[in-house]
Amino acid sequence: MPRTPSESSPASPSAWRDVARHSLQRQLVARFALVFLIVTLSGSLLALLGYQMLAQQAQRRSADEAVRHLERSYASLQETWLRNADEVKSQVDFMRVFAQGDQAANWLRLRAYFAALEGKLDRFPSGAVLNDKGRPVFHYGSEGPGLARRLAVEPTRPRWFYSAEHRTVYAVQMVPLWLGAQGTGQLVMLQPVDHGVLRQLGAAGIKLYLVHEGQVLASSGGSQDYGRQIPADYSGPLVEGAQAQEQRLLPMLADDAAAPRLVLRQNVGQVLSPVLVLVGSFTLMALLAAVLWLVLGRWASSGARRIASLSQATSLFARDHALSAPVEQALERAQSDPDEIGEMAEASRTLMQSVLQHDEEHFAHLQTLDMLEEGVVELAADGRYLRASPGWARLAGIEMQPGARIFDHIHREDMENLQQQFQQLAEAEKSSLSGRLRLRRPDAKELWIEYRFISGTRRGGSVRGVLRDITQSYQLEKHVTHMALHDALTGLPNRVLLEDRCKMAVRSAERSGLTVALGFLDLDHFKHVNDQFGHKTGDELLVALSAAMRHCLRAGDTLARWGGDEFVVLLTDLGSQADAEEAISKLAAVCQTPIRLGEAEFNATFSMGVALFPADAKTVETLLSQADRAMFAAKQQGRNTVRFFSEIAQREEDRKALYIQNRLATAIREGKIQTWFQPIVDAKTRRVVSCEALARWQDETYGWVSPATFVPMAENLGLIREMGQQVWKQAIDNLHRWRQRGLDMRISVNVSRRQLFTPTFTADLLEDLDRLAIPVSVVDLEITESVAMEDAEHTEKRLAELTEAGFGIAIDDFGTGFSSLSQLHDMPASKIKIDISFVRRAKTEQGSQLIQAVVKIASAFGLQTVAEGVETEDIADVLTAQGVSLLQGYYFGKPMSAEDFGRYLADNFSAA
Repeated sequence: MPRTPSESSPASPSAWRDVARHSLQRQLVARFALVFLIVTLSGSLLALLGYQMLAQQAQRRSADEAVRHLERSYASLQETWLRNADEVKSQVDFMRVFAQGDQAANWLRLRAYFAALEGKLDRFPSGAVLNDKGRPVFHYGSEGPGLARRLAVEPTRPRWFYSAEHRTVYAVQMVPLWLGAQGTGQLVMLQPVDHGVLRQLGAAGIKLYLVHEGQVLASSGGSQDYGRQIPADYSGPLVEGAQAQEQRLLPMLADDAAAPRLVLRQNVGQVLSPVLVLVGSFTLMALLAAVLWLVLGRWASSGARRIASLSQATSLFARDHALSAPVEQALERAQSDPDEIGEMAEASRTLMQSVLQHDEEHFAHLQTLDMLEEGVVELAADGRYLRASPGWARLAGIEMQPGARIFDHIHREDMENLQQQFQQLAEAEKSSLSGRLRLRRPDAKELWIEYRFISGTRRGGSVRGVLRDITQSYQLEKHVTHMALHDALTGLPNRVLLEDRCKMAVRSAERSGLTVALGFLDLDHFKHVNDQFGHKTGDELLVALSAAMRHCLRAGDTLARWGGDEFVVLLTDLGSQADAEEAISKLAAVCQTPIRLGEAEFNATFSMGVALFPADAKTVETLLSQADRAMFAAKQQGRNTVRFFSEIAQREEDRKALYIQNRLATAIREGKIQTWFQPIVDAKTRRVVSCEALARWQDETYGWVSPATFVPMAENLGLIREMGQQVWKQAIDNLHRWRQRGLDMRISVNVSRRQLFTPTFTADLLEDLDRLAIPVSVVDLEITESVAMEDAEHTEKRLAELTEAGFGIAIDDFGTGFSSLSQLHDMPASKIKIDISFVRRAKTEQGSQLIQAVVKIASAFGLQTVAEGVETEDIADVLTAQGVSLLQGYYFGKPMSAEDFGRYLADNFSAA
């Protein structure tokens, strides 16, 4: 159902344009703003972090340089302290304080020396002397006693000394001192580390703090920081106004954790504040975003508008299904620039035009399908209707309902087979289906349809198919098939059906071990009935006898009419010859029962020859031959008798048949098979246009042997291909001579099954024709209908190969085989030859209808028709009136030798 405008699209092109523009541009602006925000914030933060990192690195380098300066200054100060200590030691030595032997006096003089120095210098206000054993023996100054006690308990030289009383840290200086008779000791002096020392170590912008046990003991800034509390694990800022640097432990006093620490603080100013850096970077990113919008944003906005126009065009086309003015205008806006969007717009216009053209063609096709009687359907894999033409609804006599399946409308007996075929199609075992089936119509009318299905391309699997009504042609074909397999007069099976039943009976007997009897039956003196009472009475007698004999046989037995007054009886599943004799005696009793036809009464007798399988023959052909010979013997012995082949097996006739077989093999090897020619005339002009090449054989002892005798023998002996090659070469050699005389005629040559399936058959024929410069197009190859249908697939391939090479193909004995119309359609033939059994009945109503049906079938398939066995002028006229193309038979000429046929052509050949 079509949707309302409010459901399908905006009410107007302008509304469409607004919706499309707002949607696409809104997305574009939102995404651009989001990208701008993300890039700006991330860029600003990265710039700030980078600046702070660079500032930290610069501050760290400055602090490292200050530490190195402090280390150099402290090293220089230590050298000064050491020189001062050496100077004191030198003065003590110079004064020869320990030159006297009186040690007490020596210590008094040393104390007097240090007392004289007290108050005059700020260096070494306290100290001690160690003897040669490292024990304190003297001290001076206020910190001397404490120092002596520490030296007494610490065996190693201390590098610092802390006076808790005076809250002062001292650097320890030790120099060797000569103690006279006591040997050499050590002079240990304390150098106070106070504000002045830290000022000497400091530099501009640097403050130093001497911290011990969390308190500031000295500062380069003076006493203002004295006593300030600083935790032992302090790691606060070392650089004022900047991020903190790590705390440094200087090696000027000691490396142990209890030693006082020297903390450095450096005042370093920042070039830019973090806020200023953040604002500047944000501003720079905003300017960059504005430039990008001017360069890319406007271009993208234009592209969005063009895409919106393209979207509008496709939506309007989908709604209106026409290339209207709004659609063209929208496409023109989308094509304003020669880029990919413009190419897409042009491609969309082409696609729309193609869609409109396809829709017009599709609509025309649908109209055409509506006019046809065929049904066209598209089905799901499970048989549900997806689409169906009105022709199918009329054909099936239904109204399409949602969810209906095609199987619902198929005859129950055909449904399962079709479902299995659909399953094979769904499982990709087959790509197409074809066949026939019956419909199940609501009105119970039985229709035969011919179907063809192929796999579709729809996702999930679909099936498309064409179905047509073939009820009339099927019934006609069924009638033709029945006529081909049954005698037109009596309705009994004919030779073809009889041979088929014989083959089945023999195969069954081979499995079961039972006996099969086949009897040739010939009515005695039946010619007298036709001569005295007329053919009509004779036909009525044949019909009456056929019905009587058929009713006395078992259900599995067969009575067939062989031709004229000859019948064949097939008795199956027999235990012995006695069972066959019992059944034959019933036939004899039926025939001897008087039959009244009008005023006349008839008592019929027959002569019969019987052969048994497997006692007398192993094949159907041999069984027929042996039964025929037994019947011939029965006639020779006075008629009205039955002879079994086993009774005459050693008779002269058997030796004759064996002799003929041996002579035939010799004749074929020696090339004594002759080729004769029978004319084929145009039905309208009655002039010769072609001829059929026929095999003939003249034996030295028995004279001319009938082809009906030696051709089956050649097939049984496996020499039919060699014989066919001799006929072929003689035929084209004579055709070459006639064409050199200016007789531009055609020729038909019979081909056996063995010849047809020779691998090099086509190549050999072409080579022979090329040698004689004969066009391939003037040669027709005749194959019997039974050969064509025996292996239809391989036969069709070989015939297609011959047709492609240029040969004409004629189907001989048409109507006596099992071919169907579909097989005939697939067979690449150019002519069909109507069997002589149909031609002889051309003047009867049934025979005339049958020939007309064959002619119509041939015309429908574009084939010519050739009628065989035309023996009278009135038959020729009837066939011509019925539309037969070519005629052949004794009325126009019997088979002739090449010399006689050459003279015949001089008077009868048509140059048309």
